[in-house]
Amino acid sequence: MPKALSALLYLLAATSPLAAQSQVTVTNAATFLDRFGVAPGGLASLFGDFSGFSLTVAAGLPWQTQLGGLQVLVNGVPAPIYAVVPASASNSGQINFQVPAGAAGGTVQVKLNGQVVGQGTMTVNTVSPGIFLLDYNSLQGAILNQDFSVNSISARAKRGDVIQIYGTGQGALQTPVVDGAAPSSFALSAIPPKVYIGDVETTVQFSGVVGYPGFWQINAVVPDRPFITGPTPVVVLLNGVQSNQSTFWVVE
Repeated sequence: MPKALSALLYLLAATSPLAAQSQVTVTNAATFLDRFGVAPGGLASLFGDFSGFSLTVAAGLPWQTQLGGLQVLVNGVPAPIYAVVPASASNSGQINFQVPAGAAGGTVQVKLNGQVVGQGTMTVNTVSPGIFLLDYNSLQGAILNQDFSVNSISARAKRGDVIQIYGTGQGALQTPVVDGAAPSSFALSAIPPKVYIGDVETTVQFSGVVGYPGFWQINAVVPDRPFITGPTPVVVLLNGVQSNQSTFWVVE
């Protein structure tokens, strides 16, 4: 997997549009939007006014349930953590974690060295499709071209090519994976998604978790339509729930 995408998991705080808050808020790690909720096994970002720790990222897999002295408890169950960022003058403290596969909606609690420093509630849905963005201004999606280069204005996909879209919130997998661990092979999503590129429903060749816990990959064909060119919108529909919109670049 390209370093640009693996590093994405540890850079969410730098791109988060959320300012400091007085209460703990949990969102889909790809969208940062409350309305998407989170999905069991997916990646989530927790925000709150807590500090007293240093920026820390998981050293490797499997992810542990304590990082930098911090723990996240979902209905009392410790969650695997992959990055923690202390609060600053302009941003909330942030914890990026995997929602336990058996989680339901309820309470979330943050502990620092065994002491409760934040708590609240979170919404857990069957699915919560979100596409990671590399740029929040242009909505550039975390998307690879057929040659595995990162899609951009200078590295564009071709019509008829297969692109890889990266997100989270896919919900259940056909073969369950231990929380915090990467699948030993491709773990197919139980619910197949629909992908719309330039408002055209396209062929999905693969949908599942690869490389990292909760890191959802969708392989989709770029429709061979002449109007699909330049910056092109991409959305995913999963079990009737629409993802955030992203864009990618297609050869003109």
